[in-house]
Amino acid sequence: MLQLVGAIILIVAAKLTFDIIREQIKVTKQSKPKGGQIIDLSENWVDINNLPYRKRDQLLNAREMVVYNAIGNIISSLPFAVYPKVRLADIIQLAPDAPNRQEHVERIKERSVDLLVCHVPDLTPALVIQVEPPSADGKRKYRGERFMRQAMQAAGIAYLNINPNQLPEPEEIKRLLAQEDVQA
Repeated sequence: MLQLVGAIILIVAAKLTFDIIREQIKVTKQSKPKGGQIIDLSENWVDINNLPYRKRDQLLNAREMVVYNAIGNIISSLPFAVYPKVRLADIIQLAPDAPNRQEHVERIKERSVDLLVCHVPDLTPALVIQVEPPSADGKRKYRGERFMRQAMQAAGIAYLNINPNQLPEPEEIKRLLAQEDVQA
């Protein structure tokens, strides 16, 4: 009989200990802020009198400058303007009813296009141009090229991937701009 009473006391003590530990875990989980650690972005954590920034030598590399100048010459007499290094999220937006919104937002958030040709005066995007990176074998493609091409097609914006060593004919650029239902 004494053993039975001892076993019951042991079970009750174990249950109480288990409930206390479970409650502590629940409180700990609830007290953590969502989204990770909070970072203080005030000016207190950095000496703003000695910031480590400097101006880039140039905005575009040599390959991009070749394409930028060529496109600028082609469209100089047309109602278009060319802009370098534009964020993809500033060109296209997510449809309001899109599934997996956060995943799609993340895909465009940090990307940019090399050149964007816009219709003047309202700056409507008309043509996205990506400059092919140099490659040793000529077979390797820009990793994000397929995604960029598909995203532009879905948004209804013409897309062109250009190798600076093989620039397209001016008529091809003008044709692409005319296909955007914009008078070229």
